[in-house]
Amino acid sequence: MLNTSPKLSGSLILTPGDDAADLIRAAGFKSVRDASMAREILDSNGRLRPELSMWDSFVIVIPEGGENWRDTVAINIGDIKCRWAYFPDSLDPIDLANAIRTARPMWTDEVARMSDVPDGGVTETYRTGFGGLDHHGWRITTPAFMPVIGPYGSGKSVFLRQLLVNLWRLHGWKFLLTAFEEKIKPRYERDLRRNMIGKPQASWTDEDVARADMEIDKCAVFLRRKRNETLDQTRLLDRIEYAVRVYGVRVVCIDPVNEIDHQVGRGESKTDYMGRFIMSLKALADDYNLLMICCAHPPKDGVEKRLSKNGLLTLNDGADTAHWGNKADIGLALWRNIDGPTLLHIDKLKDHESMGKPTLAELILNPALNQFTVGRVGYEIMGDNA
Repeated sequence: MLNTSPKLSGSLILTPGDDAADLIRAAGFKSVRDASMAREILDSNGRLRPELSMWDSFVIVIPEGGENWRDTVAINIGDIKCRWAYFPDSLDPIDLANAIRTARPMWTDEVARMSDVPDGGVTETYRTGFGGLDHHGWRITTPAFMPVIGPYGSGKSVFLRQLLVNLWRLHGWKFLLTAFEEKIKPRYERDLRRNMIGKPQASWTDEDVARADMEIDKCAVFLRRKRNETLDQTRLLDRIEYAVRVYGVRVVCIDPVNEIDHQVGRGESKTDYMGRFIMSLKALADDYNLLMICCAHPPKDGVEKRLSKNGLLTLNDGADTAHWGNKADIGLALWRNIDGPTLLHIDKLKDHESMGKPTLAELILNPALNQFTVGRVGYEIMGDNA
């Protein structure tokens, strides 16, 4: 049976609770209803109550944290009819009245005009601590997903441990480093001490080591694989989030991603699975404003074929999926020709205006410190290292 009741002019204001309704009435609005319970919206048959269907439009007013309730109400009433607003912090009647009068359409976090999008301000950029790369203009922004592609022995881990310490020293970013292929003690301990102390191990004093270890405890936490336990995507994400919330981690370095117990779903391709895995890492980075670094080993045959033709190693040489290149915000590839320097290809920077332009750089290893310095920068060096 069609509802032939006349439509009411104006909007009915819906709130989650009597106290909220009283605040709105005090601001001068009469058509207000507590809709905190489902029965206030739907009848016993699950249909919209007749007295609500008489209204042409609704304004849903919520406190911070009431978004799920708002969405449920709008879906039940009809989201096209609804607008919404937050209670202002002051709860001043004038501010509340202005918030209601300027209420926005639903789903502005998904479907928005330019004016609905909050001003993000100037993009903050951060130096890497590698002089030649900083001088070239490479900058890091967060949140960001940063895959690093390179074969075994190419210098990925050396470069990244140095980068992690640089970011701590420059910006105070604590980091989480996975420990899958190597033991935290003595290998990680030794490498991080080298970066912290900055001089050959033969000249370390007990005071140098004590200071370095104290600093390492301040800036670093490690994710280990529990013995006889599976470290799949779900467990990995849970432990990363724990480290962020408890230890204040800003940088995550998964080295290497090949050591995760990847559980490809039935009927799902490895490419589709890796796309889903990468998107889950990106979502976590977005939620907590992280730099999410993910190391991956490319197929050996593909790397040898690429380098035999004097080609550049790129993100597209990563195993199993093209998503390394497609979904990267920052993307690096490292490799080393026999008896030559390590080459770093900054293959992808999502925003050239804030992050600089892609380039190629020579990384020269100081064996005494197990650290890189940057030599020449620019794609023209490729011919000399072919």
